[in-house]
Amino acid sequence: MALPRFNIVNAKSIDQAAKILKANPKAKAIGGGTDLLHGFKDHIYVEYPDTVVNLRSAEKGYVKEEDDGVHIGAMTTIHEIEKDSLLQGSYGVLAQAAASVASPQIRNASTVGGNICQEPRCWYYRNADNLFYCLRKGGDDCPAFTGRNDIHSIFGAGRVCASPCEDECPNGTPIPRYFEMIREGDIAGAAKLFLASSPLAAMTGRVCPHACQSVCNRGGHDEEVSIRDIERYIGDYILEHSKELAPKAAADTGKKTAIIGSGPAGLTAAWFLKLAGNEITVFDKNELAGGMLVYGIPAYRLPKDLVAKNVRMIEDIGVEFRQGVCVGKDLTLEQLMADFDAVLICNGAWTSTRIGCKGDDAKGVLGGIDFLYRIARHEDPGVAGKTVAVVGGGNTAMDACRSAKRLGALKVYNFYRRSRAEMPADEIEIEEAAEEGIDFRYLVAPAEIISENGMLNKIVLQRMELGEPDASGRRRPVPVDGAFETIDVDVLVSAVGQGVDPAGFEAAGLTERNWIAAGPETYRTGIESVFAAGDGAQGPDTAIAAIANARKAAASIIQYLGLKPETAPAEDEMGLLTFDKGCTAHSQKMSLRGKPVPERTLFAEDIATASFAAIREEAGRCFDCGCVAACPSDLAPALVALNARIRTTDRVIDANDFFAVGVQASTKLREGELVKEIVLPKPDPSVRSVYLKYRHRKAIDFPLFSAAVVLSVNGNRIEKASIVLGAAAPVPVRAKAAEEILIGKDLTESLAAEAAEEALKDALPLGENGYKVIAAKAYVRKAIVKTLD
Repeated sequence: MALPRFNIVNAKSIDQAAKILKANPKAKAIGGGTDLLHGFKDHIYVEYPDTVVNLRSAEKGYVKEEDDGVHIGAMTTIHEIEKDSLLQGSYGVLAQAAASVASPQIRNASTVGGNICQEPRCWYYRNADNLFYCLRKGGDDCPAFTGRNDIHSIFGAGRVCASPCEDECPNGTPIPRYFEMIREGDIAGAAKLFLASSPLAAMTGRVCPHACQSVCNRGGHDEEVSIRDIERYIGDYILEHSKELAPKAAADTGKKTAIIGSGPAGLTAAWFLKLAGNEITVFDKNELAGGMLVYGIPAYRLPKDLVAKNVRMIEDIGVEFRQGVCVGKDLTLEQLMADFDAVLICNGAWTSTRIGCKGDDAKGVLGGIDFLYRIARHEDPGVAGKTVAVVGGGNTAMDACRSAKRLGALKVYNFYRRSRAEMPADEIEIEEAAEEGIDFRYLVAPAEIISENGMLNKIVLQRMELGEPDASGRRRPVPVDGAFETIDVDVLVSAVGQGVDPAGFEAAGLTERNWIAAGPETYRTGIESVFAAGDGAQGPDTAIAAIANARKAAASIIQYLGLKPETAPAEDEMGLLTFDKGCTAHSQKMSLRGKPVPERTLFAEDIATASFAAIREEAGRCFDCGCVAACPSDLAPALVALNARIRTTDRVIDANDFFAVGVQASTKLREGELVKEIVLPKPDPSVRSVYLKYRHRKAIDFPLFSAAVVLSVNGNRIEKASIVLGAAAPVPVRAKAAEEILIGKDLTESLAAEAAEEALKDALPLGENGYKVIAAKAYVRKAIVKTLD
């Protein structure tokens, strides 16, 4: 395969080069080495630049002493750093690191700027013809984590981007982060972190379809992590300890917001708006708060006392609920607009879609939502001793089937126009419905409903076959000519879809489908102070989708009212992710099974929440998806140990903060930003420094492990210490605990050995690189001792 073609621009200055890069996102800089060109030749990239900007033409390298320290130009070669007398004397750790780089030829060609910005040296990343689309190229996983990893990190992984599970969740739930807290035994911390994204963990831990599990990288290894079951435990813990865990609302701002509807969207919005200091009143037409959580999901899946607990938690932070108030009947939207600074419509999707065949208006034909609503209100839907048929393949259909069976229906059919493989219902719901005796009939669709004396009597089914995929990605059902079947039925439940009743909200503006018309980013309707979220605005969807867009709508209202939003907990700046040792060993996921069929009832929960020990073990199966490629730069640990600063075309960054993990990036440099020079602190005559590198052969161009040690010594007593481990993680690792052991003590071999043990105490070796931990201890100890020379 030919080398990709590109234009070459010889930059006249580093600043000019940065301008070119900012103006052309498809341009790449080359600093003098051959790293980039080798990548082109081997076709390791997903995309290739159309322009390469040569930085060597921009300026010559330099090492000069100034008032604030020693300045090293980005284009200074590794050889020049190695041989510079000032660096050899006062900054020996850097000169020694430079001398260890590869071969004389490479040291003469490579620059300090290029060395600290080089891309990963992982063979999966560098494999010819881009065979492995890994995280560092924009992919979803790190093949080295479960594959060949003998040269990789021994201190965890680097967070490149949101993990697949987090990315797939409509609400962006920080799944790996709260799993990490669970593994550490910090349940309260995990609960607080979850509350920063949703107050309804106990709800979604039971009823969310959890698409996140379908993209779990563990699934390609053995079985995905049971995210929903872990979330369920966290949700129950939150409700049991809500007084201690719920954050305190901000001081009253004097702003008032009305929320119409108390379903998942209304509850979520109320939570976040109240925390921001709003006075919140929720208006709801039903007797109980909770919306579809109460009236649309059977109690055996979601107990109503649990929903009530969740509502009370939201009440406890100061939210007022006014139940039995129907906006459009008892009061108008205009009245709310007059009394409140903002109004959020979360009216839900409460109407059932008709089947759409001849006779579907017969007595005995019920809507799926209406059917479940009546059951939730303990009203008799009239199915005991009768033959019931439910049309549809989603969770509402499964809920209707199973509820009818538990109410004493003699026979329950499920009619679905596609095959089981295309059913959108949760697999567990389908399995348990089959266990309970539901008679599934696939590839059939109602063609006609026959009545006798005004009552439903029979249903005529059209046989179907699967054709080409439709817009949903599922194969389209196509009628089979002349193929019909007639079945006796007493009650027919239509669970083929839901609609929105917009009565009372017309002034806000409606879509062609009668949803509330709201902006996709602002959630604002045609009225400036009126917003809309949830199923009523976005269309019928899952509870987690309603939670996600209600959270965004709340943020939009907070901005509109000029308030300060609650801030989520900050991420670990270093970005290193941890996981259980041995988590790659093959294992089965945790599975919560329901009660035996004879013990299942309509109003008692089928499944018990797992124990902490069980969810801790399951969280331990999480890979905490990140990149485990080790930082390959020899100079990086030396610069961190020296407390150097990196001056770029845009800013100055401490070396300790400079290195990061990203897509085709190993630093925090932004698009079009370039390194201009390195600034070392003023020389300190009390400093002794050593750099040692572990490698299999001298000519190799990257370390398997390195140690940079800088000590300030008075006599033999250590006053300051800096120990930095290279090639031990995706970024250089500062061994602060080991430094503390040294400070204030006389340097001895036994002290060095103690510090080395401490430096590697938290190591997380992978399957094939345990040898690096052993080597690292020896090299850290030796480097500390060598400062005595």
